[in-house]
Amino acid sequence: MKFWYQFTADASRHPSFVAALHQHVARIGSHGTHITAHGMDRDLGHGLLMADVILSPAVYTSVVVPLFLRNAWKAQQQGYDAFVIGTFAEPVLRELRSLVEIPVVSAFEASMLAGCTVAPKMALLVLSEQTVPYVEASIERHRLASRVSGIHLVDSVMLETDLEREFKEPAAYLDRFRTAARKAIAAGADAVIPAEGMVAAIVAVNGLQEVDGVPVIDSVGAAVLAAEHAITLKQRLGIQPSRLRAYTRPSPAALAALGPTWSGN
Repeated sequence: MKFWYQFTADASRHPSFVAALHQHVARIGSHGTHITAHGMDRDLGHGLLMADVILSPAVYTSVVVPLFLRNAWKAQQQGYDAFVIGTFAEPVLRELRSLVEIPVVSAFEASMLAGCTVAPKMALLVLSEQTVPYVEASIERHRLASRVSGIHLVDSVMLETDLEREFKEPAAYLDRFRTAARKAIAAGADAVIPAEGMVAAIVAVNGLQEVDGVPVIDSVGAAVLAAEHAITLKQRLGIQPSRLRAYTRPSPAALAALGPTWSGN
């Protein structure tokens, strides 16, 4: 199976992160499963750092939404088996599921559902203060507030460009992650979720699976295995998105008119 793994950072600025994604998926995915990792398009992103993009919801929407819509469409046209949203803000999840026929899997949703199977209360550990409102919106979208014990910061301020450097010598960052996890556990968490793509990758690739007996949910692995599961459900049980109201497909006229827009042609 071949998955398009979409995140929001500029892949060219984060080679260690991209390498970690491929390394981890090669280890945990089923035989024959692989991903292609895709980041922000320089033109669509206007060359901005993600710290500048997420600072304003208006900028985030203007930059990220066209990227995800276009690339989900490309993934389907190019024969990918699933489209994986690797960012916990999970932009336009409903819209993506209405646009394409291939499964669209959210790392946030997959991690939370995995957490629900092992713990009554989960804490989300985020990259920095800027990401908190986006994670809060995802929690509300899925009506999972009652299962969340809190949102905690690994660092109050951390740029993705700075975190990229931590992949080569991760010990100090992992120690800070454990410290944040212990604070979350003291506040009532029974499981901990790294709630940002790069945080999830550095934790997963270094094999951090628990802190003081509390499970750390592998957000990257949960998303990839959820994509495998979605394909299996569709193939064997015929389960796919509801088209009546939740994920209504574009009309043939709309597809004909807007298809080139989504594909970037």
